[in-house]
Amino acid sequence: LSVDRNSAANGGDLGWLTETSAVQFGQKFVSSVFNGGSGYFTVETPYGQHIMQVTERTASVPKVDKIVGPGNIYVALAKKAVYGYVSIDSIAGPSEILVIADETVNPRYVAADLLSQAEHDELASAILVTTSEKLAGEEIEGFTQVLSRKAIIEKSLENYGHILIASSIDEAVEIANAIASEHLEIVTANPFEVMTKIRNAGAIFIGENSSEPLGDYFAGPNHILPTNGTAKFFSPLSVDDFVKKSSIIYYSREALAAK
Repeated sequence: LSVDRNSAANGGDLGWLTETSAVQFGQKFVSSVFNGGSGYFTVETPYGQHIMQVTERTASVPKVDKIVGPGNIYVALAKKAVYGYVSIDSIAGPSEILVIADETVNPRYVAADLLSQAEHDELASAILVTTSEKLAGEEIEGFTQVLSRKAIIEKSLENYGHILIASSIDEAVEIANAIASEHLEIVTANPFEVMTKIRNAGAIFIGENSSEPLGDYFAGPNHILPTNGTAKFFSPLSVDDFVKKSSIIYYSREALAAK
């Protein structure tokens, strides 16, 4: 997506972003419909509906300062294109899961949780880091054969599925922090202890009863999460994203003279 910020009318508005515009991203078209003074656009694509804040003012729409929220690859590219002109929360990519597991876990639970993300997209990533060679690979093949999204799962696992054998839980933690996955499950004998060593993860699921799909559909925390290793410097979307700070400086005449 290329944006020419100087070619539009109205003092440098983004010419492609108007109330009734059809925006072409590659070969796809996006129609934008302003939602009655709310400052939000409903962006409708061939892949579903998304809510996206307007980036630049039009004749009837005020400019906003920040764009937040998830979307498909076209929404992600649009956010990337306007970053710096407005603020964004992050650029989200395909779904990711990393599971830290030891020999105490139920292998069926681990396999089910890995495949719950692999089935999202052929670009999704599912990684198991385990200290148990026996656990590695158990149950995954059996589940895959009976799931309706078998073709997507197989492509996802072929491209981005990995099973890594760690020599210790500490090494597994080191790997997890290096990858900085969107979703991190800790299913070990002492998951809360392991959690204290995690520095980089979008959302952390503790124990075998806290499966990742709970975060997708049921659990309370916001599930707009950093992907593609950006959990090293981005956090999940929260009220913090709508807070900014200013420096405040004041000198009295006497204090200034003393300088």
